[in-house]
Amino acid sequence: MAKGDPIIHRVDVFTRQAGQGNPAAVVLNAQGLTDHQMQRIATEMNVSETAFVLPSDLPDADLRIRWFTPACEVSMCGHATIATVYVLHQSDLLPSQAASRPIRIETKGGSLQATIETAGRGVSRTLVWLDLVAPKLTPVPFEPTVWSPLLGVPQDAFTFGPPPVRTQDRDLIVFVVDVISLNEACPRMPALAAHCRENDIRGVCVSTVSTLSRSLTAQSRFFAPACGVDEDPVTGSVHGPLGVHLVNAGIVPTFNDMAALTCTQASPVGRAGLVRILVQRQPDGHCEVRIGGECVMT
Repeated sequence: MAKGDPIIHRVDVFTRQAGQGNPAAVVLNAQGLTDHQMQRIATEMNVSETAFVLPSDLPDADLRIRWFTPACEVSMCGHATIATVYVLHQSDLLPSQAASRPIRIETKGGSLQATIETAGRGVSRTLVWLDLVAPKLTPVPFEPTVWSPLLGVPQDAFTFGPPPVRTQDRDLIVFVVDVISLNEACPRMPALAAHCRENDIRGVCVSTVSTLSRSLTAQSRFFAPACGVDEDPVTGSVHGPLGVHLVNAGIVPTFNDMAALTCTQASPVGRAGLVRILVQRQPDGHCEVRIGGECVMT
């Protein structure tokens, strides 16, 4: 392909194994594409989000990213941003200054910063970290009698863990007693979609801290049928708020006002991925958070 033509990469995010994690498409050299062409490419790629890499006119940004689902443009996508930074790193297309400072990204939803961590003994591993907007969590009333039939979870399974909260992204985070209850959840998607639309909820993160491995802080599933996604493979954006909620609830201890978490999101019959979370409590009490993940190009 001639230099300057669009180049498309497909990436699985939050995994080192192809066919796992959350898939994204990354289109380099997208500056010559129209909005219609971007939407057509995203529809053809048929992954949850396709990222288009463009030059930025801002003096304090290294690049600009636009994200499209198969249906429309969106203002924020965590896993496709991580995929973009990974592709640029692997293609040696990041600015030379990125070795000593964060990568600065212009988006419609605001400015983002990402950093790259390369480590490993024998086999090199590349981890991309993405700083998220400080989560705003709001306690919400939760009626198990309402949510039990919607999520396909027994009422008494909701009696364990931190209280339910709503995030600034309009996601609801609820906890169940164990992995068995999590894996056996079988939402009634049409009814769940209608309830979420009526209550302005983007999606529902069902999580448990009773994991099968001591190395995992929490295991989750994410349902967003109101947005056309019955179950998302691995939802990066909800893990920042999830990590802060677990810290605020005292489930995860802090050391020097910092906490490191490793969480998994997995469908019993689908993809699974690993999300790393760093939470830092600030002097005024609010928490800053970043999420990290490995990637593989497919």
